[in-house]
Amino acid sequence: MRRGLSLLELLIVLAVLGLLAGLGTPNLLRFRAQAELDEAARSLAQAFQYARTEAKRTNSPRCVRVWREGFAVGGECANLNAPTQRLSQAIVDGTNHRNFPPLDVAFHPPYGTTDAPLKKFTLKHARYPGLMRNVHVIGVTGRVVVR
Repeated sequence: MRRGLSLLELLIVLAVLGLLAGLGTPNLLRFRAQAELDEAARSLAQAFQYARTEAKRTNSPRCVRVWREGFAVGGECANLNAPTQRLSQAIVDGTNHRNFPPLDVAFHPPYGTTDAPLKKFTLKHARYPGLMRNVHVIGVTGRVVVR
C-alpha cells in the first residue's frame, strides 16, 4: 500500500485551485473598490455634517469646498485653497455642476442652513468608473443623504 499523492494528482489539485482563484479575484477586487467608494462618500458626508454642526455650535459660518480629488472644511470659503482631506481611490465627478472645481457649500448660523437649493456630488471610483455613490446636500436645511 502506497501513501501520499502522485505528481499528477497534485497538479490537478493545483490547476483546480488556480482556476477558482482566477474566477474569484475580479469579484474580490470589485468588492474592495465598492468599499473604498463607500468610505469616500461617508467621509464627504461627515464633512458636511461637521460643518453644519459647527455653524450651529459656534454661531459662525462654516464652509466645505470640494475639488475632484478631495475637500476642505473651514470658516471662510475664500481661505480654503487646497484639499486637506483626499478621497482614496475616488474622484468627484463634475458633470453635475457648471463651475467645477472647486464647489462650495456654506452653512450659516444659527441653524446651520445653507443657501444652496440641492447640491449633488457624484463620486466615482478611479479604477472602476461604473461604480458610483451620490452625496446630496438637500435644500435650506442642509441635510446630507448618501445614495
